[in-house]
Amino acid sequence: MFRIYFHILSTLLLLVLPFQNAFSQQKITVALGNTMPPWVMVEDNSGIIPDLLRATLGAHGYQIQFVYVPYARRITLYNENLVDVVYDINEKVIDTHRMSGYFSDIAYSYENFAFSLTKQNLQLNSIGQLKHFSVLSWQGAKELLSPEYQVMARENPQYAETYDQLAQVQLLYRKRYEVIQMDGKIFDYYRALINIKGEIDVSEPVQRFALFGKNSNGFLFRDEALRDLFNESLRKLKSTEEYIRIINRYTSKSH
Repeated sequence: MFRIYFHILSTLLLLVLPFQNAFSQQKITVALGNTMPPWVMVEDNSGIIPDLLRATLGAHGYQIQFVYVPYARRITLYNENLVDVVYDINEKVIDTHRMSGYFSDIAYSYENFAFSLTKQNLQLNSIGQLKHFSVLSWQGAKELLSPEYQVMARENPQYAETYDQLAQVQLLYRKRYEVIQMDGKIFDYYRALINIKGEIDVSEPVQRFALFGKNSNGFLFRDEALRDLFNESLRKLKSTEEYIRIINRYTSKSH
């Protein structure tokens, strides 16, 4: 009798294991912007956001394929059913682009700051005050940020934008602009990179003015069960120190 039960059990395991293996090897395609260090780094498939996905869905055996495209096109790929998941999503983005799917819990937050060299001793308490200084921001900021920011940009003849965020940090330390506006972790990453290259002295301290608030984002999934699995994994991850290590992994050495 025992041999019969053992034979049945063995047969069932042989039938189930291939399905488990197929599930664990299931591929997921995720649309990401071309590059935005330290959040997304195309060169070696690294960055905070890829690391978060690997620590959540990757930990469940999913193979994650990152599809890198110009930032705005990530939404097009998702809306055209060409990828399973898209990043940098919030309720405003979903409404604006009429996206459908299953929105995750908040996974990470950007926070923009106005940076100036400390020796300038600027006193900035509002976005409107920036109109009195030369400001270099990232490309598209005046369309995407608040109405107050848009007014400031229109009224400031010394306001400019660039797609090159490395150049923003370089030009601040070269004293070409009094203020630059960018995400704090991006600033830390590029300052550390410039310091390694040694082309510009970035030892001079800076002031960070938190005038813009945080921009919280998550992922939009085409599959509800996958979204639920991600949310569960993310909650567990956030309860550990590993989440903080991932968020700070690429910038902790710059402080």
